Order: sequence, then structure tokens, then C-alpha cells
Amino acid sequence: MVVQSSLTTKSEVAQSPTKLEETISPKGVCFWLIFLGICLAGFVSSTDATIIFVSIPTITKNLDGQENYIWFGNAYVFATTAVQPFFGQISNIFGRRHPMIFSVALFALGSGITGGANSSAMFIAVRLVQGVGAGGMIMPIDLIVCDLVPLPERTTYLGIVLGACAVGTLIRPVIGGAIVSRTSWKWGFWIKLPVCAVTLAIIVPFLRVSWKKSPAWRHSLARIDYLGNAIFIASITSILLGLIQGGVNYPWASWRTILPIALGWIVFVQQDYCIEPTMPLRPFAHRTSATVYFLDFMISILLEWCIFVLPLYFQSQLGTSPLKSGIDILPINGFMIHSAGIAGALLTKTGKYKPLHSVGFSLLAIATGLFSTMTSTSTKAAWVSFQIIAAIGIGFPLTTQLPAIQAVLPESDTAISTSIYSFIRSLGFIWGARIPSIIFNSRINAALESIPDADVRAAFADEGAYAYANNVKELSGQPLHQTLNLYANALRTVWYAGLAFSLLGLLVVFFLEKHVDMRKP
Repeated sequence: MVVQSSLTTKSEVAQSPTKLEETISPKGVCFWLIFLGICLAGFVSSTDATIIFVSIPTITKNLDGQENYIWFGNAYVFATTAVQPFFGQISNIFGRRHPMIFSVALFALGSGITGGANSSAMFIAVRLVQGVGAGGMIMPIDLIVCDLVPLPERTTYLGIVLGACAVGTLIRPVIGGAIVSRTSWKWGFWIKLPVCAVTLAIIVPFLRVSWKKSPAWRHSLARIDYLGNAIFIASITSILLGLIQGGVNYPWASWRTILPIALGWIVFVQQDYCIEPTMPLRPFAHRTSATVYFLDFMISILLEWCIFVLPLYFQSQLGTSPLKSGIDILPINGFMIHSAGIAGALLTKTGKYKPLHSVGFSLLAIATGLFSTMTSTSTKAAWVSFQIIAAIGIGFPLTTQLPAIQAVLPESDTAISTSIYSFIRSLGFIWGARIPSIIFNSRINAALESIPDADVRAAFADEGAYAYANNVKELSGQPLHQTLNLYANALRTVWYAGLAFSLLGLLVVFFLEKHVDMRKP
């Protein structure tokens, strides 16, 4: 990557389209401005996922979207996931700067229109646009970090970016809850526009890049894996359509649910004549990289699992407002930042990442087990301490995975390994929201006859229990007691499933090598 400032990176990605242009100090102004720009991009994209989970009950009620509410959160993550490999390839062919600028602008456009949506269909459509922009932002962020700093230092700088994302995750529930409670959910999307403007004001003048240009545009365009991208995006779309519609629009046994999922799992055809295929399989050939990719998927599922389910617990069981539920999940977000930083420092110093994963998934198993004991009478000390345990469990693997993957692969695969890592992480986020939703609604529907109040049963029909969570506090007497028990039992089953995923991750950790050699610059 060419950066017009005064720092020389000690790492140059072989066969990557970018390289540093000049010699500059690692603490040079331009270097840190670039990092500020990509941190802001990470910050604004991460805030979206958090506010939507706090706001979904309110948005669902206002837009009358009980049947489509699962798309309110998943449409964004779905689009983000599907386009990441494509943007990774585009960034590798045309450089990082232009895809980044385009993506931030598209994200801003989507955010503005989302805030003006007046129907669930319009809301979902513009969330898809916003998600495409987010996918294009997320992909170059990791690549820029890998371009600018050598492998031994990447955990530190990835930690900086993660910290920015975590700060967004940390404060957004509070801001989002305040917006929903005091004004309108629409401002939760409009408030991103100034941040996008500042991000563009930084990256447009400072993220000056040059790349290994092809002799002509037609040669660059010929390097794009058009068929591979089309097959890939269609396959992901097919899988997610079946997964998200199952149990909501159609029964799980319906062909409309099964067929898209089955078709989506068709093996991707790699084109021999394509110079740069979208998803080459070579990064999965090494035991360590393949295992860490799987653990990346698992930790992403569990992170989203906690962020998705905890606000539901607070609003349904403790009767908190969206604002208060945003405040109540601060412990998991705050401690995750610190534990991720500690883990990154330990990996840089020792090169041992297996113990970090072992401790992380062990703590997650403990935390999800403890979460299953929470009821409407649980104390604040209990659910705060449980969140801290989960935060440490999530944070330990979070910043140590990408450097471990890249350490065992050739430097020429840095770009593609980063692309796959980001894609798998986003795919995990989708599953981390959908799986607990499926389990929760299944348990609610199975026990719905235990609620004698016909109005409450009608409100819970068609997956309405999630949207009703913020209204439980309006009940009283026997209906309140029965509804609280119904939610508590459903949430307990959800956390049991989370425990199973944590234990599966812990089992897979044993396939990791004990030590990874961080290449010296």
C-alpha cells in the first residue's frame, strides 16, 4: 500500500497489489490518521449490529413487522457476509482506496434511507444496501492493517481496530436505547451520517494508494471471478433464505425451506481459467489454519448469541426498557475489549495461542451454563459476573486468530486468508442470531397452550414473543407469572444450546498446535 507519509512498513504482502510508498515513522501523523479512518469505519459498522438488537422489539411494533422481524437484523449481516469475498477480490485487483471510499458512501446512503423507512419491506431493502456498504468497509480494514504492519505486530494493531469496534459495541446499546426510549428509532440510523462524513474526510485525502496495475482495464476486469462470485453469492443467499424463512414464513418441513438450503450447499466450482478465484481452498489445507477458521466461526456465533439473547432476557424477565437493557449489557462489551488486548499481547510475546483458546472456550462454557440459571429474580451481581466471565471467554480468541492463520500460510496468501477470515466471522454472526431465535420460538410455540390468556397467546403467535418482550411488564397477576415462566424456560433452552456450542469449540481446540511461529519482519 502506498501511504503518502513518513512510515515504512516492515511487511510487504507478496503478490499483493499495494505497498508503502515512503519511509515514515510508525508514529507519524499520516499513519495514525489512516488508522483513525479505518477505526472509525470499524466503529460505525459495529454499532449497527448492537443498536438493532436493542431496537428490534420497538421497530417490529412500529412497522407491524412480526412476520419479518428476523430480517431486520439479519438482512444487514446477510448482505455484509455475502459480498465480503467479492470486495476482497476487488481490493486485491484495484487497490484498497476506491473500494473503501465507495463502501463508506454506500453505507451512509443506506443508513440515511433506513431511518426514513415507513414499512417493513422498505426497511429490509435498504438494510441490504447498508449491509453491502458495511461488507465493503470491513474487508479492506483487515487488509490495510496487514499491509501496514508485519505479522508479529498485527495483534497489536488489530487490537486497536477491535477496540474501536468494541467501543462502538459498548456505547451503542446505551445510545440506541436512549434514542428508542426518548425520541425515535430512526435517529439510531441517522446518527451514523456524521461519523461516515468524518471517515470520508480522512480516508479520501490520506489513504492514497497505488497498486500493481494491469496493462489495461480489460486485463484487470478479466481477473475478476465473475462466475465464482455469482455462484458464491447465490449459494449464500439460498442457504440464508431457507435458514431465515424456516419456521417463520414456511414450516421447517416445507420444500420452500429445505430446497434453498440443500441447493446452497452445492460445492462451489472453481474455474481453472480464472486467475484469482473468489474462495480458493488452499488456506484450508493446513491443519492449524483450517482449525482456527472453524474456531473463528464458533466464537462469532457465541459472541452474537450473547449480544442477541441478553437484551431479550433483560426486557422480558427484568422488565427493563431498551435504554436500560443497553446499559445492562455493558459488562460483556467492556471486559471483552480488555481481555482481547491481554490475549493479543500474550500471543505476541509467547506465540502460544492454544492455551488462550482453551481458556476462552472453557470460560464460555461456564458462562452459558450460568446464563441458563437466570430468571426474573436473579440479582444484578449474578448477571454482571456472568457477563464478565463470558467477555473474557470471547475476548481471548478474538484477536489471536487471524495472526495464527497467517503465520502458517505463505505471505502471498495474506489477502485471501484475511478475506476468508472476515467472511467466516460474518457468517458466524448470522448463525449466532438465527439459531437462538429458532430455539426460542420453538420452545415458546411448544408451551403456548400453558398461557390461558387468549390475548397473550395471540400476541405470541407467528414468532411474536420477541416483539412482545418489552410489553411483559404491563401484565400483572397470574398472566404475568405464567408469561415470565414461559420466557424463562425458553431462554434456558437457548442457553443450553449455547453451552453445547461452547463445548464443541473447546473440543476442536485440542486439534490446534501448541505454538505458532510469528514470522519476524
